Amino acid sequence: MASPTTPPVPGDHDDDPDAPSRSRVALVATLVAVAVLFGGWVYVLFLYDPGLMIDELADRTFPEAAEQVCASARDQLDELPTADLATSASDRADGVARSNVILSQMIADLRPLAPTEPAEVADGVDEWLDDWTTYIGNRERYVENLRVDDDARFLETTKGSDTKGITRAINSFAQVNRMESCTTPADLS
Repeated sequence: MASPTTPPVPGDHDDDPDAPSRSRVALVATLVAVAVLFGGWVYVLFLYDPGLMIDELADRTFPEAAEQVCASARDQLDELPTADLATSASDRADGVARSNVILSQMIADLRPLAPTEPAEVADGVDEWLDDWTTYIGNRERYVENLRVDDDARFLETTKGSDTKGITRAINSFAQVNRMESCTTPADLS
């Protein structure tokens, strides 16, 4: 009597010496994955050039000149008493008012340095300077409020859909262009 034969199981190639084994397929797939990952890291680390960041100016003329103007203003601000030394709301208002004069002069000194070409760069720098003007206006309202209300709080204009306030836009532009002295001062805290 003949013995019953079992039908072959699909994918079972034990009796086929030419068929690749599962471990060999897994090894090849792993090696390909490692090679792709390695190649990706080589590209990112050594070959990829991201170009300019958003708001970064390719021409460094304005950022370098602006940094000097802002550093001079920052030195003047550092000579003023800090807000925590104010003995009254009126004293605090006087200190912020003195800071506002320095910041207003800083913006007046920066405007003639702003690029006029290309248009998108000129528009971006003008917008940044306008943001500064708005911020200084916020500070001036704060001084006015302190003169009539000892508990007045500094209120900052928001920009666009950003609920963080205009200082975020000012500081981001300054930082991306390596103008650290052109960030907003911390004299109100």
